[in-house]
Amino acid sequence: MLLAALALLGTSVACDDPFAPRADALNFNTAVEVWALTGAPTSFPTVILVPQALTVRPDAGGSFDIGFDIDADGRLLVVPMSKIVAPLSGPRSIGIIRTSDVFNTILEAPRSGWVFDSTLSVNVGQTFIVRVSTLFCNGQFRREVYAKYHVDSVLPAERRIRLTGFVNPNCGFRSFATGIPKY
Repeated sequence: MLLAALALLGTSVACDDPFAPRADALNFNTAVEVWALTGAPTSFPTVILVPQALTVRPDAGGSFDIGFDIDADGRLLVVPMSKIVAPLSGPRSIGIIRTSDVFNTILEAPRSGWVFDSTLSVNVGQTFIVRVSTLFCNGQFRREVYAKYHVDSVLPAERRIRLTGFVNPNCGFRSFATGIPKY
């Protein structure tokens, strides 16, 4: 009986790839309030560190991923780090894609269609997805983290932006499913 149980356990363990990347953090929702890079008080957060959903002020070292601005027509501009500063460590690749899909129906980040290191204009009510090659994933096989954001409001007079976000902080995992992702 014990031998049969050990054999069954051995076959279930043998099916798992011990070298396959494993997610260990929960995907999470976030509400983001940031201000425009231009026209906002200098003490207000205008950029975000995507894996932690942390809003901060930009620094010369580039310890953030994307920033936000508002154009003359009141649209949100999503600006990759390389368009804001040139850090000594060099730029990191940041992809942004606008989608017509409804925010809650987006279950995974796309494999293709990314626009890298370019500013993207997004209207209120639209959704965009980011792919950030991040120092957060140093030493990992894959270095990208994915997040999706819905533009809730852009208030040009206040230079304020509100977003609803969903972040997968696991390096290389594209799933936007609730919980710990499988892919």
